[in-house]
Amino acid sequence: MARIIPFDRGHQADDNLISQAPLEFRRGDWLRGEIIQCLRSEASKYQAHRREALRKGHRHLRFVPEHFSLVGGCNYTARALFRWRQEEDKARDLYRLAGLMECVVNGTCPVLRTDLLHSIYKTISELRQQLRVSWLGGSRQFLLPLHAKYYERTAFFAKICEARTLKGLYDIVELEASVQFDLLATEYVFYLPESLVEAEL
Repeated sequence: MARIIPFDRGHQADDNLISQAPLEFRRGDWLRGEIIQCLRSEASKYQAHRREALRKGHRHLRFVPEHFSLVGGCNYTARALFRWRQEEDKARDLYRLAGLMECVVNGTCPVLRTDLLHSIYKTISELRQQLRVSWLGGSRQFLLPLHAKYYERTAFFAKICEARTLKGLYDIVELEASVQFDLLATEYVFYLPESLVEAEL
């Protein structure tokens, strides 16, 4: 992706914007690959480079913003967020579900070592059906990456360890997922490859 990126249509300066809120999604200038997540400052550099290249009539870009490639489970989360991009409540529910997935796959806390785990799995199953989302085998991370200056991933797991009841666990996951969602909304931009945009629209 960092190599030459061809434009196969007559693009204009900001025609790659798909949605601005609650999360900003843009069409990438490459056909295939992963969804990338970058800081707004990096996206601004890319958009400026893109405008200049298009102004000069270039059909290739040699620059992509510094980014996280969303893989290993994050790709399914990002695709689902894109699917619910016009319904913020559903997008937030999806992110809360991603937080619950992190709990049962990667977390440890007293609640997860009791029979209450069955209730959590039931909640996850119901939310997955409602939101029409699934993570395929091999998924290892469900909440999207954040730079440490905004949020330490380990902080999420430290906080869920404090839960002593099922309600307490749900409250912590909802709060932390909401904090992270807000950071994604204010600090990041997502670029989707052309093939994925066409498949999801």
